[in-house]
Amino acid sequence: MKWKQELLWVKRNEHGVALRVEEERPPGVPADQFEDEEEVGLVNTSTEKFAIFASLNRYFELIQIIRPTLQQAEEAIILLCQLYGASDEDDLLERGEPQLIETYTELKSKILQVAI
Repeated sequence: MKWKQELLWVKRNEHGVALRVEEERPPGVPADQFEDEEEVGLVNTSTEKFAIFASLNRYFELIQIIRPTLQQAEEAIILLCQLYGASDEDDLLERGEPQLIETYTELKSKILQVAI
């Protein structure tokens, strides 16, 4: 089991279950206990979605305190698309799932509404 940075530092067991999550790189852990991106290959979809969810959650917490830039809002929208398994907005809209599109549109509106 090695540590890997996934927006947060996550230690997973051999089945991919997160055993511990830290915001900062854990001190005192030997360098050979961290994975390099080349070592990992493709990240598990559920792992990616968790990281995206955590980033979006932080974004929505921050907008309660500060106004994000338009670039930050656009990055949050890209993450939102990825959370739904789409590469971008066009990909998401092409799926034609009315409930998904409605939810996405509402969240996108909230994201852009507070941007500078």
